[in-house]
Amino acid sequence: MTELEEYYDHLYISPHFDDVALSCGGQVFRHTAIGDSVLVVTVTGAEPPAGLQSAIVQSLHQRWADSLGETPEAIVAQRRAEDWEAFGILRAAVLHLDFLDCIYRAGPDGAPFYPGPTDMFGPFNSADTDVVDALAASLANLPEAGQVYLPLGVGGHIDHGVTRRAGEKAFTDVAYYEDYPYTMTPGALEEVLPAAGRGEWRPETVWLTETAMAAKIESVSAYRAQLSSFFTGPDDLAAKLREEGRRVMADATADGEDAPKWAAGAERLWRRRASFTLPSFEE
Repeated sequence: MTELEEYYDHLYISPHFDDVALSCGGQVFRHTAIGDSVLVVTVTGAEPPAGLQSAIVQSLHQRWADSLGETPEAIVAQRRAEDWEAFGILRAAVLHLDFLDCIYRAGPDGAPFYPGPTDMFGPFNSADTDVVDALAASLANLPEAGQVYLPLGVGGHIDHGVTRRAGEKAFTDVAYYEDYPYTMTPGALEEVLPAAGRGEWRPETVWLTETAMAAKIESVSAYRAQLSSFFTGPDDLAAKLREEGRRVMADATADGEDAPKWAAGAERLWRRRASFTLPSFEE
């Protein structure tokens, strides 16, 4: 059980065990390197109920076991341990909430809400709506933070959408991070942030030193169960994370920013521009 502080400089909300490391590992390292406190809260940290054997559960559990070279007694416990290891590298505190991953959520009759291999990227199941309010209530009870970070929702994953919606209910001032690896799909970022609507948003680029990039790669490498989901091996992992860092740098420079000569990559945050109305002078 994590012993929480009353206040953190930075609070990152992660739908799954690896999302913040994949999307924000470099900036987390930069924060802790200068002494800032960071808490990473993983939403879907609950062990699934016994006997749930939908097609997607069987497929993912087999893939994770293949990545590990063995079948762990409790797959979520294995992934929790990997999460601790990953953020130990980045020197961030970790808290796991007791919400089920969408692939494990089911109705009273036991029927899964998202049983198929692509359902986690499909429409939100109306029977699943209680999870948003329950998560919002849980997030509202977290320690105070100087800055809160939520997933932007690139890629349309159900849990990323739930996390964003719940976070927006719980917090008033948030920064949104770009969800990797879904950002690597052409057009995926534009679906969430259409060019025509970007005037309502302000980007913030976090430039990464080589040391920060290396720490991010080492951190993501701790998620051994997930390795085969996104990468063919350790070398491919490092290459793809560096490719993502270059993509973000290219996006930032295309928007008129100047990349520091020392930058080995970058991550990007988005904030809604403050809206205002002129006061009325009528009596």
